[in-house]
Amino acid sequence: MKGHRLLGIVIPLLSLLVGSTSYAEQTAGDVYWHIDPSVKSCSMVIDPSLTQSQWARFTREAGAIVSFKSLASAEPLGKRNVTIGIDYAMTPIDQHDPAWINTFTHPDADCPLGDRIELPTIRARLGISSSMDVGGYWTTAPGANYGLLGGEFKYAFRKESATVPAAAVSASFTALTGVPDFNLTVYSLGFVASKRISKLAPYLGVRENMAIGTETTAKVDLSSERIAFTQGFVGATYSIWKLGVAAEYNVARVNTFALVIASR
Repeated sequence: MKGHRLLGIVIPLLSLLVGSTSYAEQTAGDVYWHIDPSVKSCSMVIDPSLTQSQWARFTREAGAIVSFKSLASAEPLGKRNVTIGIDYAMTPIDQHDPAWINTFTHPDADCPLGDRIELPTIRARLGISSSMDVGGYWTTAPGANYGLLGGEFKYAFRKESATVPAAAVSASFTALTGVPDFNLTVYSLGFVASKRISKLAPYLGVRENMAIGTETTAKVDLSSERIAFTQGFVGATYSIWKLGVAAEYNVARVNTFALVIASR
């Protein structure tokens, strides 16, 4: 999917997909888009045909997509240091899967379901001590009914030396916002280790997640899904003048590539 582009203050969000409401229209590949002319842009809406198994799959895959990505080495920022940036994440998905089709709706047939989810966000991080950072991110889809809000706490418990890499642990959450039909929240605990090589700092880590999806509409009667999953990730940061660049690849049920450019 081609997704929303950065707009206004620099953010629209995932350009996720399609899903539900008044009537459906068939397109190439025998995929049915749910159409609702009353929405201005592709929006998250549960279709009455959504099943429990589809809801579980959506919760797992959407949870992996929106979980708080590290996009930083294990090194702390340092007390009172701040970084603000823009990040972009891309995740290939199966556009023929009813789990995605039945959780979105389109304004018309020209807003098709694509083969990937693109997610631009605004991200910030603050050093609150010599070893602790807090961070957050936010995004919204112009004209649509959804957005994301996330936060992270990171503690660097091992400083880097000539022979030992830096190491840190983190706790984070992400919550879907603005969707009347359901709630989706992801809670995560992570570990990351890194070793600086001049201006480059490769890192790798693992993240344990709990995605909780709860429908809030009378159109369906589905149980809440609580799905635990593991993400492994590898990445690198690089310093360029007063900017920092980080690239990261996350591996789970669906795999995400993320990139951030931030002030230093």
